[in-house]
Amino acid sequence: MINNQLEKLYIKYHRELYLYAFSLCRDHHLAQDLTSETFFKAILYIDDSVQYIKYWLFRVCKNLFLDYARKDKEFSNADGLEDILTIEETPLDKIIKNDEKRHLYNLVISLRPAYKEILILYYYCDFTLKEISETTGMTEGAAKTLLFRARKKLKTELEGKNEI
Repeated sequence: MINNQLEKLYIKYHRELYLYAFSLCRDHHLAQDLTSETFFKAILYIDDSVQYIKYWLFRVCKNLFLDYARKDKEFSNADGLEDILTIEETPLDKIIKNDEKRHLYNLVISLRPAYKEILILYYYCDFTLKEISETTGMTEGAAKTLLFRARKKLKTELEGKNEI
């Protein structure tokens, strides 16, 4: 792949990929590493025969995270999340400036992994249900059902937080 093409890919997808990586690991530095490693793999392995580059990037990112989680038995999604979001300004703060949007994003990443993944891909990464089904390996009907349930759970969480 030519450097110019890779640069265009990076400019186009790095924010979405970072958000996705952050939603998986909830660690700013690990999300940066996963994003960088994903683009490094793109330099090495992507050629003109790859048709769905965006899906390939997201799948590689998820696989890198799963590899990391397998190696680090003590890895926990909750470790240090509050410190990261409140103390230091991260690229996430620059991407999601509005407090309400940040609060909503925090609720999304606190959901169970399947709900979190489909909401992130659908709303933050602009994947269609068909693209999500192709990326995750589920049927389009299963993706619709999962998205419906994830929205319902998120609505319950939002209503519960507003009553307090």
